[in-house]
Amino acid sequence: MESCNKTEMEEISKQITDHDYEAAVNALNVLDISSNFFTKSKGIFRSFLICYESKDDEQNKVALKCLNILKRSCALGQSYQNEIIAMELFLSKIKSILDNEEVHENVRTSCLQLLANLCVQNKPNQELVLNEFKEFLLESIKSNTILTNAATMILYNSFIYKSSIGLNAQELLEVLLSNVEINRLCQKETTEFVSIFLEYLMCESNEIVDGYERINYTSRINFLRYVSEYLRQQGPRDRPLQPDLFKHLLVDFKKKSDCVLKNVDSYLDQESTEEVFTLLMLFSDATCVEPYDSFLRADSALFLNMGCLLRQLQSRGKNCDANIFTPVEKIEEILKVKEGTSNLNIEQDISFSLKSSLVKGLANLAYRNKKNQNLAREMGIIAAILECTNLDARNPLIKEWSILAIRNLCDDNLENQKFIASITKVGDAENSLVTDFTSGGGTIRISDGSSTSKTK
Repeated sequence: MESCNKTEMEEISKQITDHDYEAAVNALNVLDISSNFFTKSKGIFRSFLICYESKDDEQNKVALKCLNILKRSCALGQSYQNEIIAMELFLSKIKSILDNEEVHENVRTSCLQLLANLCVQNKPNQELVLNEFKEFLLESIKSNTILTNAATMILYNSFIYKSSIGLNAQELLEVLLSNVEINRLCQKETTEFVSIFLEYLMCESNEIVDGYERINYTSRINFLRYVSEYLRQQGPRDRPLQPDLFKHLLVDFKKKSDCVLKNVDSYLDQESTEEVFTLLMLFSDATCVEPYDSFLRADSALFLNMGCLLRQLQSRGKNCDANIFTPVEKIEEILKVKEGTSNLNIEQDISFSLKSSLVKGLANLAYRNKKNQNLAREMGIIAAILECTNLDARNPLIKEWSILAIRNLCDDNLENQKFIASITKVGDAENSLVTDFTSGGGTIRISDGSSTSKTK
């Protein structure tokens, strides 16, 4: 059998020497790699080294076929992985190929995929590869090339097996998020293994809180946006966020939004304000996603925080000088915004959709929660929400969320129904939405001079 195997590889080598590349590919297709792999793997790798630099398409097919056989053999177990990586000069040869941008792109990609397969569930190989290729892998992720996916796969497997890769959660987050931002700006989907790695960090890693605290400001904003998008798209089969991360972000939001509440004028110019508003968007989304919704509804401090923030932003919007919080309610201006002919750059403002998110969060937090319903009445939050029932180009869907909020605040709460029924209308607000809505217990209509509450 040994002699037969050597003859088989020698025949493939002769076919390559004779430029009979089609015959060589056919022979490789039927090659049985499960027996005498040690000898065959060396012959396969030698054949690859002979062919990979060629510009001839047929010879290139031989090189790729050799790499594909080696990649496929990795699935047979660690002994096969170890045989490949232990071949003389294997890692140095692969490194020189990856570093040489003149080598055909599909060859370089396949080489990196081979390294990734060698690292699957193999901690010693992970450390060998990372020791040799770490900087190359990090740069491949940052630059968002065709090599990014395989490079991320190697780092991911190394991280989950706790190999000594010389990188902590902070460094990994910053690298991965730089790739996310590149794709976002290009309006492309995030690379598959970048998404897989980030999901693992967000949902499984005990290092994520420390990593998040240490990343730079830009990465922190990008991370929060990514988490928010993950929550919006989360389905029943998706993993929930790591509990410590979720609680940490919640505490962070309440603490930093307090600073906005205390001194909105000076605080708006600081980076922390954007972080607060990004956190707000995240938790507004989370209020209607299981399993976070019930947990957040039980947090009356969050409800109060959002309500007071809404009141503060409304107050700032009423200043003499129009600003980014001043509602854009005129039909003419709203149409210009939709048509793209307005002088206002609304969608780029930090305030865009901000009040909509606040009202959305309040609506969901009030759902069947008596304590939050009562807080809304006692702290003037109901009145603030009623002010949001007009069209506002700065806050898409704010009128719809306001109706839902009032409905949830009045649901099974007679005191809130009476409070709204007692409000006296002093005049028509421009583009006022609707003066009636249906609550679980009845229909409430605000009328001129007085109000009525009818029970169905």
